[in-house]
Amino acid sequence: MRVSFSPAPPEPVTTTREIWSWYSYAFASEAYVVVALTNFIPITLAELAYEQGHLYGTDLPCKPSANSTSTITGEPIPEKPRCMISFGSLEVDTASFVLYLTSLAVLLQALTVVSVGALADHGSWRKKQLVILSVCGSVATMLIFAAPYVWMAGALSVTANVCFGVGFVSFNAFLPLLVRNVEHLRTRRQQLDQMEKELEGPRVVQDETYNQPNTHDEDTDEQQVPEQSAPSMDERKKMYKELSEQLNEDKSQLMGYISARGFAAGYLGGVLLLVICLYISYRSKSSTQSLKVGIFLSGLWWFLFAALAGMWLKPRPGSDLILEDPGEKHGKLWRMSQYVWYSWSRVGRTIAQARKLPSAFAFLVSWFFLSDGYTSITNVAILFAKTSLGLPQTQLILLSLVVPICALIGALAFPKIQAMLGLDQKQMVLLLLSMLLFVPVYGVLGLILPFWGHLTTTKELFVGAVYFGFLIGAVQSYCRSLFASLVPRGRESEFFGLYAITDKGSSWLGPLVIALITDATHEIRHSFIFLLVLLTLPIPIVYFGVNVEQGRIDAEKAAQELGHVGHATEDESERLLSST
Repeated sequence: MRVSFSPAPPEPVTTTREIWSWYSYAFASEAYVVVALTNFIPITLAELAYEQGHLYGTDLPCKPSANSTSTITGEPIPEKPRCMISFGSLEVDTASFVLYLTSLAVLLQALTVVSVGALADHGSWRKKQLVILSVCGSVATMLIFAAPYVWMAGALSVTANVCFGVGFVSFNAFLPLLVRNVEHLRTRRQQLDQMEKELEGPRVVQDETYNQPNTHDEDTDEQQVPEQSAPSMDERKKMYKELSEQLNEDKSQLMGYISARGFAAGYLGGVLLLVICLYISYRSKSSTQSLKVGIFLSGLWWFLFAALAGMWLKPRPGSDLILEDPGEKHGKLWRMSQYVWYSWSRVGRTIAQARKLPSAFAFLVSWFFLSDGYTSITNVAILFAKTSLGLPQTQLILLSLVVPICALIGALAFPKIQAMLGLDQKQMVLLLLSMLLFVPVYGVLGLILPFWGHLTTTKELFVGAVYFGFLIGAVQSYCRSLFASLVPRGRESEFFGLYAITDKGSSWLGPLVIALITDATHEIRHSFIFLLVLLTLPIPIVYFGVNVEQGRIDAEKAAQELGHVGHATEDESERLLSST
């Protein structure tokens, strides 16, 4: 396959309405994450599996009647027997069933990102993918309401999860595009570009002048005295460097600000919908049907508010991707397969390009462990509260409400804390990672110290939820904005696809390992040791491996090299990538 690329069209100026439409998508999709993906879907699937499962080693249902006794011994059924769900000859513990399903979802999500993610940088695919996947994901979420069987609800939940993850790549890719085209930043960038041209131009003239003998008389020299008052070349270089550094700092702060408000908008949507669902659960006596209603509402919420982003976000197209097909001998199916093949091949080159960007690559390695760690905590917390502590459904929803409320507060509070402490983005990420580490540390101490808390009370769980929630919104926001500052222009979707792949490529690992630990020990608390390792590894990687200033320079050099691709063929593009 040979492809060519048209020149990228000019990028329009970012408007206030466009930024608010970007917030509206966060408001829509994060409500699905907070309400459905993190809380209601796991509980619903676990409940359906329990209702349709059987006791280990028997054919007795897991949910017997109140006076049910064993038909074999005539004795009462044990208080907490193991419940299994069968899929053909395969039997899975219902306590780990949701974790296995989560691992499957994120694995499929990573494969889908690889297949279509790179296309979003070409033409108007970035916005098209965002709209199409939002519709498919929200509809699949709403259909869970009518799913009578656990396998059907599980399949729909996986579909919705995949659509959300792939669409979120396109959503994240809009962030650096919107920030760099804010009018005042764009104007300052243009002024710096003009200053750079002026610095490159007179340099040769000055060198030639100084190499010539002095043939002027004193009168001529006196007439040239006013010209000597102009800034010297070194002064102008120094001024250019200072202005460029200030522009990068202002751009970084604005990106962090918009990223934080995006997460805050998302958690606000989740909190509002959770309050509605809590009222419905209370009115319906905490039935499983009320959970399905909450899942349906989250899908509807996602669909309606994502429509605002679909209407107001500008397409911001990139260079068109043109497949060479002389005579148009092939059909649409061939073209689609070639687009997928192109996307897969581009991912390989993106990884090679990331290796030429050491700071970006180091951050991706740290993100691999970090995202798996906090995602595993989020996935395990509700199941732990339900299976180990036996919290009723109302308290589970209250617990689910605490985390996004605190995340909303944290996402808005930490930029102010950053300004007070005078820290940069990297320092804030390290601070937040160190604070997040106390969550698994508390759990591990409970395993080895007899006098330490063992997470056996509701109070402990709620205090932990407050602390974790206050940090998690800021962690996600600062990590996203830090990575966005290391991404080359024109490759936003591609690199955020890699960002998502490292996220989803690891996020199946945590739930899978925790499920295996739970099956082996019949105690989910032992997973805190694994979580401690996951959340410790990113700290030294970020500290020693990420140089933000050099990372920006490397990204700009890469963008300039790739900007010469133009109408080049794929082979020529490969040579440019290799030379970067």
